[in-house]
Amino acid sequence: MHTMGVHESLEVLKKVQEVDGEIHKIKRELTEIPEAIHELQLEFEAEKARMNELETKLKQTQLRQKQKEGELAEKEALIRKYDSQLTQVKTNAEYSALQKEIGQIKADNSMLEDAIITILDEVEKIYKDAQEEKERLARIEKESQVRQAELTKRAEELKVSLAGLTTKRGEIISQVPPEIRDLYDKIIEKKEGLALVPIAGDDCGACRMEIRPQLLNEIRLKENLVICEHCNRILYSN
Repeated sequence: MHTMGVHESLEVLKKVQEVDGEIHKIKRELTEIPEAIHELQLEFEAEKARMNELETKLKQTQLRQKQKEGELAEKEALIRKYDSQLTQVKTNAEYSALQKEIGQIKADNSMLEDAIITILDEVEKIYKDAQEEKERLARIEKESQVRQAELTKRAEELKVSLAGLTTKRGEIISQVPPEIRDLYDKIIEKKEGLALVPIAGDDCGACRMEIRPQLLNEIRLKENLVICEHCNRILYSN
């Protein structure tokens, strides 16, 4: 049977709250770790998507190069065909027509050759970008794996610490009467590690709202638990 009074209970709850503060920090960090790992994965996936985009662009540009080279080869074959026909034509008109056709094809070929050179420059640049991105991706993947391993290890360490603190908390808070313990537990769960606060002059140390004179007297007497009317935390005076 518990015989501990309010004053003694408050002193024990201060110790409990110190442990709860550590527990709250650990729990918050534990929730942040999966988010951090997810961010690392997103960063890697974004780089991977950029790599894929460059590879696709490279293939498309190389395909354009082959198409232009194919057109050029066809036109050069046509020039050779017309060149061989020049020796066989019977009239000047036919000869002139073939010469004109050959001249037009050669002009087209000149434009095709310029286009191919431009595409070759594009291919070279994209290939260089892709190689740099490949190196960057490999580096990011390695760094990401190392960091994820560190975060996973940290999570395991935190879980061990949390288990130890939870045991320690249970041992300390068991000294407090059940009704006070239950009240404290309800508040600490809602107030993120801060259920018990000292008064600051005539104000609540947490929400900074003014406390009624009657409640201030009760707090200082330490005969009953007093709850802040504004933030619902347990108040005490040092």
